[in-house]
Amino acid sequence: PLHIHLESGAEAVVIEHQSGDGSYWKDTNLVITLAENAQLRHYRIQADDPLSVVTDHTSVVLSHDARYHMVTVNGAAGFSRSDIRIKLMGKGASCDLSGLTVLDGKRHSDTTISVEHIAPHCSSSQFFKNALKGQSRGVYQGKIHVHKDAQKTDGYQLSNNLLLSPLAEMDVKPELEIYADDVKCSHGTTTGQLDETPLFYLMSRGIDPDSARRLLLEAFLSDVLDKIPEEDIRAIFDK
Repeated sequence: PLHIHLESGAEAVVIEHQSGDGSYWKDTNLVITLAENAQLRHYRIQADDPLSVVTDHTSVVLSHDARYHMVTVNGAAGFSRSDIRIKLMGKGASCDLSGLTVLDGKRHSDTTISVEHIAPHCSSSQFFKNALKGQSRGVYQGKIHVHKDAQKTDGYQLSNNLLLSPLAEMDVKPELEIYADDVKCSHGTTTGQLDETPLFYLMSRGIDPDSARRLLLEAFLSDVLDKIPEEDIRAIFDK
């Protein structure tokens, strides 16, 4: 596996770009450890070949007051599974996980996340969006596990999904497993088609149907890209 370790007080930005050509299976394993007060911003683009199978595993362990911020964009591999496991081991640690997936054809994408709140006064956020065309299928499984000593936990989880074809499928499984009694945790999910009201409004202003749908789709996805504060990096993801 590839290891990234930040010492106490260190800050870093990592841009991960996965790509390839042809039919292949790629399995990656990334292990991240953040010492006290360390901060890592991790941006991932998955642009593998439509004939490929991609599985990736990301494990992050955070110490006291460490912060981990991740944004991932996925939309190319024929079959992909992303397994992300976070452990908030030190008081005051926090993680912010966001991602968007755009699929067409018969592509399949599975995102599975487990966030373990082990120490008190920690916070976590999961914000993931999927837009599915053709016969594609998306899966989102997000879990927040609050251990008994993790008092004052703040955990948030949201999955919003668009079905752009009657044959597309989205499976969502949000989970909360809480053993502490002084916490603030929430989860939510929505799955549906494009809202007809703004679509009608745009068309009534002379915008053709395809352009109107594209504008609404871009607006739907932009919330995730706005999680990238660096303008030069966001421009790479916005292509």
